[in-house]
Amino acid sequence: MLITPKLLPAAELGSNSNPLSFGKDQTIVDVEKVVWSPLEVEGMPKGAEIAVLRGDLSKGEAEALLRFAPGYKVPNHSHTSDELYMWISGAFTLIAHDGTRTQFNGPTYISFPGNAPPHGLECGPAASCILYLKLSRPFDIQYFPEPPPKR
Repeated sequence: MLITPKLLPAAELGSNSNPLSFGKDQTIVDVEKVVWSPLEVEGMPKGAEIAVLRGDLSKGEAEALLRFAPGYKVPNHSHTSDELYMWISGAFTLIAHDGTRTQFNGPTYISFPGNAPPHGLECGPAASCILYLKLSRPFDIQYFPEPPPKR
């Protein structure tokens, strides 16, 4: 497995490690109470954090929040899983498989099918970035050389 699970400390009711639920298949998390853990994935730079909201990344469909420090760069990669991102805060650059760099200054919706062409992400220099991620299958990642910037 590529992700090293961490034991989360006891957390407040409503956090991702102690969510509210009023019935089957309900998960209610107060994002202000999220417990973050280091994101430790082989091949990824240190410094990213994860808060799993629902599911198990190693077993199947899962949802999580990710937090990147200013300037953090996710290397060029692809997954077999469908990916749905909702960029919540922070400016970032999406790096396409052909080297095209597209900047976004705020909330952005991104949806990639499984085995989409390689792509990378770079958090802007001014503030941390937070995004919601939903995967449809167990987490896996394959890295590719970064394409030269397209001018």
